[in-house]
Amino acid sequence: MVKIHPIPALSVNSALASEVTCVPYDIVSREESRKLAENHPLTLLRVDRADLEFPDSVKFNAPEVYVRAASNFARLLQEKALLPEEKPAIFLVRMIEGKHRQRGFAALADFGDYASGQLRKHEFTRPDKEDDRVTLIRHLGALTGPVLAAYPDLPELTAQMDEIEATEKPLAEVTDERGVKHTVWRCPDPSEIVRLFAQVTRSYIADGHHRAAAAARLAKEKPGPLGILTVYFPASELRVLPYHRLVLKLDPFTPEKFLEEAKKVFQVTPSPSAPPNKTGMIGLFFQGKWHQLSWKADAKSDPVAKLDASALQDRLLGPVLQVKDPRTDA
Repeated sequence: MVKIHPIPALSVNSALASEVTCVPYDIVSREESRKLAENHPLTLLRVDRADLEFPDSVKFNAPEVYVRAASNFARLLQEKALLPEEKPAIFLVRMIEGKHRQRGFAALADFGDYASGQLRKHEFTRPDKEDDRVTLIRHLGALTGPVLAAYPDLPELTAQMDEIEATEKPLAEVTDERGVKHTVWRCPDPSEIVRLFAQVTRSYIADGHHRAAAAARLAKEKPGPLGILTVYFPASELRVLPYHRLVLKLDPFTPEKFLEEAKKVFQVTPSPSAPPNKTGMIGLFFQGKWHQLSWKADAKSDPVAKLDASALQDRLLGPVLQVKDPRTDA
């Protein structure tokens, strides 16, 4: 069973939603953050990425960065950009981009689920990134970035989504800079959502391993929230975007020799288009041109080895470029 809890939450002031909402902190550089935050004093990016307010000579994890983050967070409360909920709540969130609709329930994932593996992880974390989130949470006394999780579809939960969409008034609605429309509702009966999630066998972290690990670490230090801020999406609606690998150097290979090495482990085909749209294929942007890398999977290999990311690491990045750990190797 999946155990969740309502959130003792701060909700965005609907009148200021477009000023407060922001992109995830870890998909933009400091310079990109500065541009996004320009003329937006209330953006949450000034909390999650307070280093944007400092010169590049100041490290992202310098003590003064976290002090500034706490100050900016306090400003959001003082100016009523964030409003405390009267009681713990569960929320329905919806994102629409073009023809794709993605809905999920925002709640607290139980720490026990995380510790036991009921909330399943699929990647390691980098100590520096995990420490950064731990320190930020300590200074704020709040979780500001959700973990994204997937769960096997449960018709009763989908029915709850449909009913809330059709009958409840949204708390906030905003369209981001990429044209994605975000809508949030408060669930009228959080206990029913909790009850239904208990029928779900397990859930899987899709994104946010560092946020989850940071919250779990802090839970061991002192009592606090009941769990990890998480948005649970049914697998049928969740769209997972690629996590690209940027190779900075090909040593000891020349570009031509590297492509020869790639052809030894993949079928390499020039492609006029961008990344692939199916499994069993990897897009390689090399010397200004796209190539498609494909391979014949071993039917006997374990499920993890069959993943595209595993094929890239096990066939090319590791043995050819000596990238043993993509988290730390240059």
